[in-house]
Parts: sequence; structure tokens; C-alpha cells
Amino acid sequence: MFVLFVTAFIPYHLFAQGAETFRQEGIASWYGREFEGRPTASGEIFDASQLTAAHPSLPFGTVLTITNLHNNKSVTVRVNDRGPFVPARIVDVSRAAAERLDMIATGTAPVLIESTERIFASPVTVGRQIPVIETPSPVPQTVNVVNAPEIVNVQPIVYVSQSVAAAPSQIRLTPQINIAPDKNYRLQVGSYKVAKNAVDTFEKLKNSGLNPAYERFTDSGNVEFFRVVLAGVRGTDVQLTTERLSVAGFREALIREEN
Repeated sequence: MFVLFVTAFIPYHLFAQGAETFRQEGIASWYGREFEGRPTASGEIFDASQLTAAHPSLPFGTVLTITNLHNNKSVTVRVNDRGPFVPARIVDVSRAAAERLDMIATGTAPVLIESTERIFASPVTVGRQIPVIETPSPVPQTVNVVNAPEIVNVQPIVYVSQSVAAAPSQIRLTPQINIAPDKNYRLQVGSYKVAKNAVDTFEKLKNSGLNPAYERFTDSGNVEFFRVVLAGVRGTDVQLTTERLSVAGFREALIREEN
């Protein structure tokens, strides 16, 4: 284990009382069945019926008490995911936890989150460096694309008209298609039978400044895979996205046009 120092700019208050108590105030949101069965950042499979939460930096397994400051209802949750990724929010809770907090209808609520676990060694304030205990992640494994057709080399992106352009060469894309600047595309970076491998790729893409998502897929043999994709990539952004993938160590992907 090692101590990673990150600079936090978090709404409301973030502080420690003594060395034993963590407290944070801000806005909570919740996420539910649309993520059901997908891997979380910790490698667990998300279950909306469990009392869990996503926090940007607290160690996985941290137990938090969350209180809705509008109605004083509380719930105890365990951190097993990263998020939220929306400015001004400090925690995402599962649907089950949101029901306990009576925030299903509102979607968000001002909350106080607390933990009696030893997280900080000294008091901290907004904007200062916060020591966060992190466990190093294993080295990401090689991306294995399921049922991928033959990969072909493609040419650098060159706009040949106002509506159609050739695919970029930053990584190998398949199939070879024309990229229309005014359309959206989905890039599949990897497909895995093991959820943890999908999580590793997801985290690597997130740390590279990209916005990955998961897809669940069951083949004709009823074997389930977890795909890691970049969705909603505008045609004008495909080249920049492939450059970022290349820098992150990815050399191939499947690309398809979104409806």
C-alpha cells in the first residue's frame, strides 16, 4: 500500500475531527437498475438492492453513514465504486440506499457523510492536499476483442467534404469506415469474460481523461461478456479520441456508428 496525495476541490466542507472521524457535506445522487450487473471500479458486480456507494477517493470497503439533511434520515453504506463524475456532487448511492434516505423522487439531496474509520492523519480543508490510502491496481491485461473481424490499417483522417472523412490511423480500427463529422460513433476498446479485466481497462481509460462505459453481452452460447466502450464520440472528435487511446497503450478497437 502507499499514500497518494491528491488535491481536492470539493463543494461544501471536507474535514477530519481528530484522527478518527471523517466528515463531508455536499450533494448526493443515486444510480440504480441501469447499472445492474455491471462491474464497479472495485471489481464487484453492481447490485442496486445492496447498500453501497461510489465516492471519488475513499478506499474501497470504507463504511459510511450518510444522512439526508432535508429529513435527517440516515443509512450505512459501503464504498465499492468510483464517482460521481458530475460537478458539485460528492457521493452516488445505490437505489436501496436512496430509498432509505427518501431521495428517489428528488434524485439528489444535501447530505452529511461520516466514517469512524481511520482515513486522515490530520485535519484538512478544501483545496489542500488530502492523503488517501490506495492499494495499487494490478497491471492491466492485454485487451482481448471478442469475435473481432480482421483488423485493417486505416489512413490518417482527412476531411474530404463537409460531411465525410476517412478514419484516423492513431490506432487500428475495424471495420474501415468513413467518419462523418456530424454523426456519433461508439468505440469498443475491449471485451472480457472476467469482470475484473473490464474494470482494469475502464480505470485506465478514465485515468487517461476519457469517459468509458460498460456493456453486457451474451453470445449464442449463453456466455456473458463485459465490453468497455467509448460511446457518443462525435465524428469531429474521433481522431482526438484515438490519439488518447494510443497514448494510453491501446492499439486497436471496433468502431460503429450510433443511431
